[in-house]
Parts: sequence; C-alpha cells; structure tokens
Amino acid sequence: MVKLPEKVVATFNDPNAVKVLTSIDAEGRPHAIVCGSIRAVAPNVLIVGEILMKSTSSNLKRNDKAALLATVGTTSYLVNVKVKQRVTAGPMLDEMNKALAAMKLKASAVWVFMPTAAYDQSANPKAGAKLA
Repeated sequence: MVKLPEKVVATFNDPNAVKVLTSIDAEGRPHAIVCGSIRAVAPNVLIVGEILMKSTSSNLKRNDKAALLATVGTTSYLVNVKVKQRVTAGPMLDEMNKALAAMKLKASAVWVFMPTAAYDQSANPKAGAKLA
C-alpha cells in the first residue's frame, strides 16, 4: 500500500470537493457514483459511508479494487484502492453517522480502503502523473 501526499489527503477532506467512487460490476463494467462521504482519515486509509449503495456494495464485495476521485476546481486526484474491510458497527460507523446527521443521511456501514496508487488528474501539464 502507498502513503498519499498531503495535497491529496487535503483534497479528499475538502468539504467543497466533488468525490466519486468507481467500482466494477459482475460484467467488468465501471460503475461510478458521487459519494460525498469519502474521507482520508490517514495518508494510507480512506473511508466511505455506505449510503444507498446497493450496486456499489455488491461490486465491492465481489471485487475488492476500486477508484476514488476528488475534484475541487481544476485540482483533481485519482486514488486506486483496495478494500480492507466493511465496518457495520462500532466507533467508526458512529462517527460517520454523526457527520452525516447534518445532511439527514445515515450510513449502514463504512467501507475502509487502502490506497495502492495515486495520480494527479488536475487540469495542468502534469495531468496523469503518478504521485504515489
């Protein structure tokens, strides 16, 4: 697993970022959803609240590889991830639901991911550069 640069962590934790989770379905097709609950809780751990994620959850249970994208303005980072675990009870889920309560949302679980690679996808000449 890799350690994400601080600028990538900061973008994933920016409340103004548009965040997308892409999983792979049973036929090998990408399945992307906007997922505002994505957070980088450490440079080597990202989490996502499972909120209305029936297809995505099914995909992640079958294939433990996914991609997360965070974008603010012209700054954008793509992180390839591997599922570490799905948490259905305890402090991690409680903290996620505390944060989601302001939006009147509730997660049934928290997916925990380990990054395997990170890329700069910003609108600049370095687009596509591997960062980690």
